[in-house]
Amino acid sequence: MDDKQQRLFTAARDLFLANGFKATSIADIAARANVAVGTFYNFYDAKSSIFLAVYNAENERVKRAILANVDLTADPATVLRTVIRQIFTQSADNLILQEWFQNPKLNRQIAQANQNVVADSVVYATLLTLIDRWQAQGLLAPTMTKARAVSLFNALTVMDFHQSEIQTDDYFQVLNDLITGILKVVLK
Repeated sequence: MDDKQQRLFTAARDLFLANGFKATSIADIAARANVAVGTFYNFYDAKSSIFLAVYNAENERVKRAILANVDLTADPATVLRTVIRQIFTQSADNLILQEWFQNPKLNRQIAQANQNVVADSVVYATLLTLIDRWQAQGLLAPTMTKARAVSLFNALTVMDFHQSEIQTDDYFQVLNDLITGILKVVLK
């Protein structure tokens, strides 16, 4: 990453964390990075573009922190519930990650931009590892294939991408209920 682009990225991350998306302007980002506003447009076409880059980096940082603190050898339900609980705990005070839950327009942009890179995510790679482990330990239901298990968990990702469309005040409980149901089908 070019030095000016890195400064813009760092400035944007700091400002988005402190003030959120709406309260941060391109002029604020450029000033914090000590570059002209025109320089911003050499690297990003809009505030939402730099936000997407910052969001993805922040999301991966938090995922790695969560997974580093989870005992992946625990029983499957405990592992998944711990990961989900940690995701929401880590997101609670993070204004960057909160945009996923609070800004439907950005939620759609993030989901659309990331639809082809889900397979590269830390959580997805961990899920594949867990399913392989469960299969090797004989924990998968007799008719469950790895591909079907992955598809069931992928459905959670699709639901999460469209969370703003779900009419509930308790999204986290709905997600937990779906995980419980999926585990009942996937595991013996």
